[in-house]
Amino acid sequence: MDVPVLWAIGFANLPLLQLGIAATALPILIHLLNRRKHREMRWAAMRFLIAALQKNKRRVKVEQWLLLAVRTMVVLLAVLAMAKPFLESLGALPLLPGQRTHRVLVLDGSLSMDYTAGDATRFGQAKALASRLVQDARGGDALSVVLMADPPRVVVGDAAPSSNRDELLKEIESITLPHGGTDLVASFNAIDRVLDVSPIPRKEVVFLSDLQSASWQTAPGQAEALKSAVAKLAARQAQSTVIDLGKDGGENRAVVDLRLNTPIVTRVGPPPIVSATVHNYGPNPVTAAKARLLVDGQLGPEGAPQDIAVGADATFAFSPEFATPGDHLLEVQIDDDPLKLDNRRRLAVPVREAVSVLLVDGHPKAEPFQAETDYLAQALSPEVKSAGMPSTIQTTVIAESQLGQRELSAFDAVVLCNIAQVTEAEVATLDAYLKQGGGLVVFGGDQVVAENYNRLFHDEGKGILPAALVGIAGDAATKKGAFDFDPLGFRHPIVSAFNGAAANVVAGLTGAKTWQYHRLKLPPDSPAKVALGFDGGDPAVIESPRHRGTVIQVATSADAGWTTWPLHQSYPPVMEQVVLQAASGRLAERNVRVGQPLDQALPATTIGSPVEVIRPDEVKVAAQVAASGDVGTFHFEDTDLSGAYRARFGNPPASEALFAANPGSAESDPAKLDRAGLADAVPGWSFSYLTNWRDLTDNASAVGRRGELHRPLLYALLAFLLIESTLAWRFGHHSRA
Repeated sequence: MDVPVLWAIGFANLPLLQLGIAATALPILIHLLNRRKHREMRWAAMRFLIAALQKNKRRVKVEQWLLLAVRTMVVLLAVLAMAKPFLESLGALPLLPGQRTHRVLVLDGSLSMDYTAGDATRFGQAKALASRLVQDARGGDALSVVLMADPPRVVVGDAAPSSNRDELLKEIESITLPHGGTDLVASFNAIDRVLDVSPIPRKEVVFLSDLQSASWQTAPGQAEALKSAVAKLAARQAQSTVIDLGKDGGENRAVVDLRLNTPIVTRVGPPPIVSATVHNYGPNPVTAAKARLLVDGQLGPEGAPQDIAVGADATFAFSPEFATPGDHLLEVQIDDDPLKLDNRRRLAVPVREAVSVLLVDGHPKAEPFQAETDYLAQALSPEVKSAGMPSTIQTTVIAESQLGQRELSAFDAVVLCNIAQVTEAEVATLDAYLKQGGGLVVFGGDQVVAENYNRLFHDEGKGILPAALVGIAGDAATKKGAFDFDPLGFRHPIVSAFNGAAANVVAGLTGAKTWQYHRLKLPPDSPAKVALGFDGGDPAVIESPRHRGTVIQVATSADAGWTTWPLHQSYPPVMEQVVLQAASGRLAERNVRVGQPLDQALPATTIGSPVEVIRPDEVKVAAQVAASGDVGTFHFEDTDLSGAYRARFGNPPASEALFAANPGSAESDPAKLDRAGLADAVPGWSFSYLTNWRDLTDNASAVGRRGELHRPLLYALLAFLLIESTLAWRFGHHSRA
């Protein structure tokens, strides 16, 4: 059975109403005081006057009472309008005006709320309005405060809502704006949790948001979860009000990307190229936009000014030099606009003296270029170096039998060349090394036992190697039927440098002949990427993530036993990129998106060591290296601010690591939703939509009320004033007549 919605009348200014009701008696009192006292005097024409009065007496009385009623209504309507009457309702529940309410204040905590409008940010406006809502709450009301972010945070009300206004105001004032986006589903679920712990039947939810479009988008695959969260809100019969603090057409430019042209930076060798992308989100083109590079807080080079069209990008390139190895912070800044938080972007760069690579030889020999690693060692770290340009890679060669005796964490990458078999202990050691962000490169060869590799190294797709060995193609002994490389459009970074190069340079890669290789088969839905293929369609070089590290599997040999590649000029640059890509995990783990945790794997000897994390706001947070299998793990989740995070390991600190957190670029787009757009973004949600936040900041007591009546009363007042003037003129004309 459907129960009808019940309504009740309340007043925002009840004391004014009480005084006004008394004021409605004034017209009646004035009327009574102004009644004339007649003294009877008889004279000759009296009988004619008496006859005239008796004839018009009833009409005059009706006119006077009608005017009195109209004038009384004028006073009453004026008082009622100023008292701001409203209708309250709550679904099918009976309701009395002023019934106790649990109100949840939801503040949008997305980065776009830092947009400065006038002399305050939108987040500042939201906090001011939330504080006014607390101050104007009726006696007995209880409030909760939720920050809509990623992840959301219950500021007040996790255990129960609060009626302590001082506490609520203090908590609202202490809220700081995160520098990330929002998790819409998690935010609605957080609201449901605070509603669930409240015994108060009447519930209201007030959202304070700029309605920036990205903040109200549902993550892929979360549509049903959002629908369920909205249904929970409806089941609690909670009234929702959305107060729109945003505005269309705002200016904004943002540094949306910052990257290096190399996965590993070394102190020696050519300086890296830093590319910064600046996007113009505003409605007007930008003239002579500037970008500056800071290295460890010191102003570096400035890019040449560029014009940026509406909706377009501009790329600024810098070439910083590093005097010392260690962690360095790069930061690109542009001139400030109303949204300042996205006007800078940072990159934590671990600078090596050189890239350290361990080459493991499966068939060591004393004769030059007869061992499995000779060509590779010469390609990576040539004995004859260019004048003034030392090699950026340092190699150490060991025999296969020494692999289990080496501490791998000292190396950026480990390369296995034609290793016959691996043991379970060696696989476990290499897997722990990959958890620490190291890189592993595995070459094939005539000694490789496919069954051993597939069982221990590949392990049906769950192991270290991305691809299984499913046979041999070609015959290096007869050298018949050579295979050529297919660069696959030069899409992968390992071979991208050849894209657009001269024909003879490209021929140095595609002209290499391979006589024999392992056929590699990737499992379905593998995250691996084929960097280089053979002209028959088989993979030649495969790159795949593993834990925090990277594994690169090469189908042919590292020496000239199966291929002529080591004899071509393309071999050294491609092998250099293979090693750098494998070692790139240790750079990637230092740079995260705001809200993502900082993670770093460490040697097992560090387990239990204390860690002190210094956040961008200079707040120091204590942490600890935890055990994760056979390695130590540093895990830190409090990354709600953009900027540099410094982790100091040990007491006293024995080492330090630099991290950088940057906001997602979607939060820089000022495109916003209107009421219809919000209804489409959150299907099935019933809400009221308000835009008069400036008025509400002065008088927030009407938020959450339905059917405000003061405007209709003012229209009625105007109508009664016109009626009174017309009647007074008409009745006065009759009297004169």
